[in-house]
Amino acid sequence: MLKRYQTSADISERTIKAQKIFHGYVIDVSDGDTLRVYHTPFWGWFGTVPEKKRGLTKYTISVRLSAVDAPEVAHFGKPAQPLSAEAKELLARQVLGRRVSVKPLAKDQYGRLVASVTYRRLLGPRRDAAHEMLRAGMATIYRGGNAQYDGQLEKLEKIEASAKKAKRGIWGLKKGEYESPAEYKRKHK
Repeated sequence: MLKRYQTSADISERTIKAQKIFHGYVIDVSDGDTLRVYHTPFWGWFGTVPEKKRGLTKYTISVRLSAVDAPEVAHFGKPAQPLSAEAKELLARQVLGRRVSVKPLAKDQYGRLVASVTYRRLLGPRRDAAHEMLRAGMATIYRGGNAQYDGQLEKLEKIEASAKKAKRGIWGLKKGEYESPAEYKRKHK
C-alpha cells in the first residue's frame, strides 16, 4: 500500500472487513484507550512524522483500543475517574512516539477506528496495548455495543481475572471508589 490514510474516514469498510494491518506512529494519547496514529504506508517511510499537536484531526487516525474500557479522563465539564491519569500515562509510555501495527476491526459511533494495536520494545516480542492495559489493571473488558475482541475474549478474561486477583490498578481501589467506565458514562450522560 502506498496511499497514506489521513484520517479514519479514509479507511474503507472493505479494509476493515479484511482486517488489513497497517503501520504508523502514535503521536498523541487522549486517554487510557484512545490514541492518534500518523499512518506511514511502507517501512521505508521517507516523509517526516509531524510533531505538532495542532490540527491532529486533519492528518491522524483516531484509534480506540479494541476490547477494553479505561477510566474516563475529565472532559466536557465531567470529573475524571480515579486512575484515569495513570491509565493515560501507562498507554503513553507504551506507545507514544513508537511505530505500531494497527489491525482495524470496526468503526465506533464517533467515527474512531476500533482496532487491535501492537508494538515492539527494542527487539522484544510484540505486545498488544489492550492486553497490557488489562494486565496493569488500568482497564476493564469493554462489554458495550459493537464490542470487538478479535477472537481473544477468553484470553482477555484471564488477563483481567489475574489483575483483579492481584488487586492491580482499578481493582485495588477501596469499595465505593471503583465505578466501571461503563457505569460512569451511564451516570454522566
